[in-house]
Amino acid sequence: MPPVVRAAVVLLISLAAGICQAELLGIPGSPWQVESHCRKNVCEISLTDGATSEQVLQFPSPPSHASHESGIFLLTFGCGTACSATYAYKLGGQLGGPFPLVEVADSEREVVMSMGDSSVRFYRMFEASDKPLYEITPEFGGYSLLESIADTGIEDHVFRVTYQGKADLEMLEYEAPPLP
Repeated sequence: MPPVVRAAVVLLISLAAGICQAELLGIPGSPWQVESHCRKNVCEISLTDGATSEQVLQFPSPPSHASHESGIFLLTFGCGTACSATYAYKLGGQLGGPFPLVEVADSEREVVMSMGDSSVRFYRMFEASDKPLYEITPEFGGYSLLESIADTGIEDHVFRVTYQGKADLEMLEYEAPPLP
């Protein structure tokens, strides 16, 4: 059988069998990697450091970004224009989320800042409730919050959002409460 025909047959057999596609995503500054094994519309997402592997969750696609700080992994999945879902994970099986449009996280105090069209919401990473820990609805200059944001950040557990408000640039601050 000619090599081109053989390659085509192998490809067709692979597609028919639904062989998994594996993908690795490195985590900057960490020995851990995110491993995704995808078949059709389901990906098994795991964390691995080469010696240990833990299954985290199933999702329709691999994560687009991952980070690891203070023992917490944040896995972000894209879901369209101005859309993302972020999950928080602690080794041993503790999973939190999904949280929409996470901009900044305080992993030490287990709080994420999530942006909406008209409000900034703060969630405990591993709380079972979908209710925000705190929510701020600033007054904008006629635009949505997402269009108005100039900068975001965190320092000493204080979240900061600079945005274009009714009176030029304005700033919001929120201090993440300590863990109970």
